[in-house]
Amino acid sequence: MEGRCYCGRSYIMKTSWTDLNPGRRYSICSNFREAGGCSFFSCMDPPVCERSRQIIPGLLRRVNKLENDVTKLEKEVGRRRSTEVKLWLGLAVSWLLMA
Repeated sequence: MEGRCYCGRSYIMKTSWTDLNPGRRYSICSNFREAGGCSFFSCMDPPVCERSRQIIPGLLRRVNKLENDVTKLEKEVGRRRSTEVKLWLGLAVSWLLMA
């Protein structure tokens, strides 16, 4: 969703993943962070309940850890496959040399 803010520039919608506002959508001016920039800021969603504020950050940390673990495992599988290919090639070459 795109619209115009106080300074006439377009604003953008983002989602907060801070511990205080997990999953809360808000609109902010594309000029917000610039020196002398626009101060347009508007929350789109109501605040989440206290229980959600306790649970969501922990779940996000778990998901991020699992994604990192999967990435590490994929790299390890790739290394092992590479080693396996090298061993098979070495075995094939040794058989050719013996024949």
